[in-house]
This record gives sequence, C-alpha cells and structure tokens, in this order.
Amino acid sequence: MSAQPQPQLPLGSERLAPAWVLSTRRHGGSLAAWERDWKQLYRAGGEANPFLSWEWQSGWTANLDEGRQALVVAQPFADGGLAGLLALQRRRRRGLRQMEFLGQGSGGDEMDCLLHPHAPPGLAVRLLRLALGQQGWSLLRLESAHAEGELVRAAESADSAWRMAQEPGESLPTLRLPRDANAGEGFERLLAQHSANFRQEVRRRRRRWARALPNAWLECAATPPAVAAALPHLFRLHNLRRAQQQSAGIFLSPRLQAFHLRVGPQLAARGAARVYLWRTPGMVLAALYGLEGGVPGARRFLYFQSGLDPALSHLSPGTVLLSSVIEDCIARGLQRFDFLRGEESYKRRWTSEAGHSVTLRGARGLAGHAYARVRQWRRQGGRA
Repeated sequence: MSAQPQPQLPLGSERLAPAWVLSTRRHGGSLAAWERDWKQLYRAGGEANPFLSWEWQSGWTANLDEGRQALVVAQPFADGGLAGLLALQRRRRRGLRQMEFLGQGSGGDEMDCLLHPHAPPGLAVRLLRLALGQQGWSLLRLESAHAEGELVRAAESADSAWRMAQEPGESLPTLRLPRDANAGEGFERLLAQHSANFRQEVRRRRRRWARALPNAWLECAATPPAVAAALPHLFRLHNLRRAQQQSAGIFLSPRLQAFHLRVGPQLAARGAARVYLWRTPGMVLAALYGLEGGVPGARRFLYFQSGLDPALSHLSPGTVLLSSVIEDCIARGLQRFDFLRGEESYKRRWTSEAGHSVTLRGARGLAGHAYARVRQWRRQGGRA
C-alpha cells in the first residue's frame, strides 16, 4: 500500500488540503483508515447509490485477486473531512494495464465519484486528472458510469491531452411507485397503470400460488444476522435456476459468495440491504436480494439478484416473488424500484421507463493508443 499527498491544483478555492492517492495490491484493511471519512462523505451526498458506499467498495478491495490493484484518490477539506473521492482499480487485460472503476465486475450500476454538497466546482475534474496522472495503465474502461453523473460531466470537459470517448452502456429499467398508499391499495394503483391482460395475469398467478402453497409466507431478512443466514439460500436457488437454463450462475464463484456474505450484513446494519424469501416451514422456495439508497422523498430499491426452485416453475414463483417485493416497497414508502442493468422481457412488462449507463474509454502510450485504434477499426467493420 502507498498513500501520498499530491500537489495542490488551482480550483479558485482555499478550502482544500492536498489530495491523497492510495494504491494497494489487495487488502481491504488498507481502506480501513478512510472508513469514517468515506462514510461521512457518502451520508453527506444522500446515500444515493450503495455501490459507492464504503461497505461495497472496501469489500470489493478485500475481494481483489492478485492481478488487480486498487487506486483511490481522495480530496480532503482543509478543516477536515472529505470533499470528494474517486475509487478505481488497475488490472492486466489482454497484455495491457487497464484502469477501471473499483468494483467493476461486482454488478454495480451508476458508478461515479463521490462529492460533498459543499465541494468546490471543478473537483470531479481534479479527481479524474489526479487518477489518470498515476502510472501503471495504458487503457481506460469505466463501465456502468452514471450517464448524468459528475464524472461523465468531468470527462466531457476534458482537454485534448486526456480526452475520453463515451459509448452507450446498458439499459437501466426503473419503475415509479405510487405515493401515499398502503400496501394493497398502492399495489392495485400500480397494476391499474398496466394493461388488463397484465393485471389479470399477475392476480391469477398470485392466487394459484396461494392455493398450491397455503402454508407459504414471505419473509424479509433485513438485520445483519438475518441477511447472513438468508444469502446462502439465494446462492443455492440462483445457481439451481441457472443450471435449469443451462447457464452458469454468478454465485458459483466462492469469491463472489464471500464478497456478498461480507458486504450484505454490513449494508443491512444501515438499513440498505434486504433478502426476501418465500418459504414454508420446511424449505425456501424463492429468494430476492436487493439494496436500498436515496435521500428522503426519493428512496429506491435496487433489485440485485434472485433465485427460485426450478421444481416450482409451473407456479410462476418469479412473478409472485417480484410482485410481492414491489408491494412491500410501496408499503414502506419507497418511490422507485430499479431493475438495474439489462433488458430482460419481464422488466419490460413492469415498466417502459429506463435510463442508461455510459462507458468511458481512453488510452495513453504507444501500446494503449495502438490497441484503441485497432478496436475502433474493428468496430467499424474493418474498413480503412
């Protein structure tokens, strides 16, 4: 690990201390000294995106393999606390060292830098310049960047020496939830916004589930011990479902399981992680894992992953579980249900509204620019 102050850059403000850059090859403890300030910065920004929280980012640092190296740029205020932070990682890819978001590969969306509400203008540009000024990279590939975030705006204002290309990322479907309604009333108001066929189908599947499994109930794990106990059920059911579909479940990876078993309970301690289980006295039938973020009045649920028992496919457990979780989110006063990346058909049935992420790309050095030119040539179909 190395952490060192960087030269002050003019921002038209005297409120900033020298920035710090931390570089570490693998150990989550290397971020421990920043835990308090990182958490304070995250809270000051409204806790909008749990993928930028200290719990998620430090957990991923502890999860890094030997080929990856964390790089975190932090800007303190002169009187203490952090004004901003940008967390990246470096890894070798196709023979070149590549710069990515810290947590790229963890499934996080709307990635960005963290800025304090009182941070001076231009701080995102400064953080980006400091990060890109570090040695040890030839390619830049920042996936799932927040399309309207500070980092994308900073990239758009870049000078020619480090200009980055923007590419469309993945679709991010989102469902707006009815306000000021109890669970049943709010859910019915939500269904009323959809077609008659969709309403009838959801109701029919829920009734059929209730008739077939009268002793089943929906359980919500929201405390750290409960989330830790519920996650293995999610892993098992997710992998079973993917095996039925002849694909590999993401939770086949022991490293990824360990990451969520570490991070899920930590986020649950702040009320930011939940695992919903449809279960009977003897078994768990389906599971859905999600995170929560946002400021009061704009709270949202981020649907991360789910799993179900393939033996119950004829009872449509996916529809029953998803509709039940949405109903609970309405009852708890959340304003949005975010499906995260992907355009799966079941998401489009619930909502036609979607944002999108952005991928930022850049290169430096002979090898990096040569790779970028070849990639661009291939994207254009190999035309001269």
